[in-house]
Amino acid sequence: MSKSNTGDMISEYATIAFTLLGILFGMMIMTFIFGVLGPDTIPDGGITVTVINETGAWLNTTTYTVDNSAAIGFTSLVIISAVNATDNSSIGVGNFSVSGAGFTNATVLNWDSVKFSYTYIKDTDAKIAATQSQNNSLVAIVEYTEGGSTQLNTVSISIILILLIGVFLVFWKIFVDKKKGSRNTSGGNFG
Repeated sequence: MSKSNTGDMISEYATIAFTLLGILFGMMIMTFIFGVLGPDTIPDGGITVTVINETGAWLNTTTYTVDNSAAIGFTSLVIISAVNATDNSSIGVGNFSVSGAGFTNATVLNWDSVKFSYTYIKDTDAKIAATQSQNNSLVAIVEYTEGGSTQLNTVSISIILILLIGVFLVFWKIFVDKKKGSRNTSGGNFG
């Protein structure tokens, strides 16, 4: 093996080693960047939604939960109007109390079939998209870090192998150079 081939081999080794270390460093940077994305980076605020004449409701001591209660970021339920569906008579606002995503009867009167209109606030589409994106990123990072011991072992083994290969190449270069040096000297015991 000529000196230039050994030098080429060492430079190839160095290129591979630094590429692998660069990839590992890049993965650590990406983990940090996605880990920094937190609730503070998601825009706040919501939009007000109005529902007119939702049917199938009742008004008694059992809480009726509105149909849109599953909307992401559902808050601030306000009943605008309620109508007895059997005779289309208006039900006064004082006859029910709102709690969370539903309402119950606040008086002794009961209605089995009620149409009502209400407003509520929900998250904007931008906030929903940002939250889902953040959650997906954070889930990926959690899964990545939960396997931390395995990944740490893999990184440790990779670094140790790179170092061992480097030590081997250095000794190989020394061995090849000494062998060339002993061929070029004349004399010795038999010369």
